[in-house]
Amino acid sequence: MIWVLVIGKGTYDTDLNLCLTARAFGASAITFSPMRGKTDPKLTKYCESVNKKWGGKFSVDFSADWKPFLGSKKNYIKVYLTRYGIPMKKLEYAVKTYKNIILVITMSESVKSLYGLVDFNISISSQPHSSVSALAVFLDNFYKGRELAMHFENASYRVVPEEHDIHVEKA
Repeated sequence: MIWVLVIGKGTYDTDLNLCLTARAFGASAITFSPMRGKTDPKLTKYCESVNKKWGGKFSVDFSADWKPFLGSKKNYIKVYLTRYGIPMKKLEYAVKTYKNIILVITMSESVKSLYGLVDFNISISSQPHSSVSALAVFLDNFYKGRELAMHFENASYRVVPEEHDIHVEKA
């Protein structure tokens, strides 16, 4: 199971893009923190509607404090996606040996205390990049592109590939 932990608050659009990317590229859940005990019902409702229409069981959660959340996941390997870590290609085989992974993303500057709390600090690129792109690149690399053909259970709709048109049909 791949779980995404987002530290810091982005805009609604950024949070939504993180959810959609995580879900489409094979993650099972996403947790946003810190939320000071609050949730984002609009974001949760939208993701539930995507699950209902397009299938899957992707979940959205909110945590008041990321440190206890991260500490509670004892059976997960923790991976910080950052531009300051070891290049992804050097660590990809080590990370792929684990079943349960938490991918940590920060929404603004890096959180220095994370470097000692995670198992791996992985650099997607040593250049500035977005958290959404880091997540997509990591998951695509992790699944070797297999996530692009993933089947989502209980889908009400599916896209039928067309070269010059849009074709969506009931599943």
